[in-house]
Amino acid sequence: VTRTRPGRFGGRFSNELVQVGRWRDAQPGEGAMTSSVARRALRGSAMALALLVAASPASGGDGDVVEIEEHWSLAVGGPDALRTAPQVSMVMSPAGGIDSDFFLLSLNHWSYPGFEPGGVQLQHWNGENWRSSKSASNELPLDTDGETIRWAQRLTLSDCSLTYEVFNAESTTWGNFAAGEALKITTHTELARLNGYLPATSLSESGIGYAGNRVSSLVLEKLRWRFDGDDEYQEMVAPIDIDADLDP
Repeated sequence: VTRTRPGRFGGRFSNELVQVGRWRDAQPGEGAMTSSVARRALRGSAMALALLVAASPASGGDGDVVEIEEHWSLAVGGPDALRTAPQVSMVMSPAGGIDSDFFLLSLNHWSYPGFEPGGVQLQHWNGENWRSSKSASNELPLDTDGETIRWAQRLTLSDCSLTYEVFNAESTTWGNFAAGEALKITTHTELARLNGYLPATSLSESGIGYAGNRVSSLVLEKLRWRFDGDDEYQEMVAPIDIDADLDP
């Protein structure tokens, strides 16, 4: 049995049966913003997540956090270019939720203002309200079996400005898809520090929105953060896999 439902950031809806041990729903063009799959996968990593949160800037520490980095890897197995599969959505928020400013990175699809296959799109949202979008120049759908896509995403606070950017991005299909600051957005903010950031928001709101059986792993490799006035980065290496197929 298949069915479709509108995703918060999806633009096109059709059906595909996905076999991952048993039949489950799949929604092309649906973002992972409200994905229960990602949340269920996190249950198996509860201990690792607790350790990660305890070691994160949000748990305290001396001084104001002004920069945070997340380093990710996505291992793809058997992509289907004709069906734009898989589709992945990544969320990063400076304040530990998605009720105010947050950023959405769509991999292998665009989801705003409507669905477009392939490529990478960056969106800035404030709660339910879209603010701006940027996209990488390479708009091809993923078609390289066995490739591992790597990238880092960073939040920086400086003089009432909040910047989100993707860097160190590499893909066999897309090359350096963040070249030339293609995936960088700066906005005004009232935030005085980034200590409200929670890795749990990124982990629970990100995930594979469609064709999770075509993803081998989606891993938060490490966190890095920097305090105001300090050139040295703090680092937490604790890989957590939120692959959608862990618990279909």
